[in-house]
Amino acid sequence: MNEALNRKCELLLNNLSAVNRAFLFSDPLLSLASALIFTSADREADPEKLSECKKILGRNTGLLSNLRANPRQVLLSKMALSDDPESYLSCVKDVYKKIHQGRKLENTYMFLAAILICDLGRQDEAEELVSKAEAVRSLMEKDHPVLTASEDTSFIMLLALTDKSVETIVSDIREAYDYLKKTCRIGAGSNGIQGLSEVLSVSYGDTKEKCDRAVRILNTFKDRDERYGTDSELAVLGSLIDVDLDVDTMADEIIETAALLKENKGFKDEAMGRTRRLMYASMLVSEVYGKESAVMGNAIISNTISSVIAKQISVAITVAVNLASAAVPGDDE
Repeated sequence: MNEALNRKCELLLNNLSAVNRAFLFSDPLLSLASALIFTSADREADPEKLSECKKILGRNTGLLSNLRANPRQVLLSKMALSDDPESYLSCVKDVYKKIHQGRKLENTYMFLAAILICDLGRQDEAEELVSKAEAVRSLMEKDHPVLTASEDTSFIMLLALTDKSVETIVSDIREAYDYLKKTCRIGAGSNGIQGLSEVLSVSYGDTKEKCDRAVRILNTFKDRDERYGTDSELAVLGSLIDVDLDVDTMADEIIETAALLKENKGFKDEAMGRTRRLMYASMLVSEVYGKESAVMGNAIISNTISSVIAKQISVAITVAVNLASAAVPGDDE
């Protein structure tokens, strides 16, 4: 294994331990998203600073604010990485208001979009970016009204942050989706294919060539009897397109990384399973070997994917728990 990749794995595991100390009883996947944020920044998570940021967040947001709900770990981790956590929070709050105020983008994912804008220093363009994202979403809904849901918000904002026009963005997504589904006949559900199409569209280059490389990566896992996820995990394949390795070597590195992660209890089969472990290993390989995209850095893409996936799972878990509670008369949560 590449030495830099080995260090990245060790840093992730150390950060996950630190985050777990800071966020007791947290959803494990949200804590993992938080640990990945520190790891992508090549920083060690500091439980004390995270505790300090919790207090800042508590003082500066209302009791029912979405910024205090799950996955607040993502926001707190970003605050902890900032030299001025209070100013960072202020930036996110301001952008957050502009995103949700009377717009279709108002949903549980909009604060992740606000974080994206602040991380890239584009807060002065927030209103313009939100309008662009709305235009992208509107056209996407015409193509796939059922598939385009709240979890697309962060990916749509990621696309809006590129220099591509609205028409080019939607055309790229449409071309990738149709090619993957109808020509490549990729064995995955429509939601997974749409997520991959969105991430592939973040970068420039020939759409079909990018799709072909993603499919080759997926098939290489199959050739090695490794089962890679075909739902939300597919989006991560989009971050591997610019990795400076041939597909066979890349797959071997990812598999070796996943085996190393499995030695930690947070990554064992009972914690997340083989398919999702491969996904997180893919993120680490993407960050270590990935070229800096002309559009967006790999760390930004990986953070976005990780946060969105964690949020999707957190929402699913919350809904399941609430339904289970409702089914049992007199059962208090």
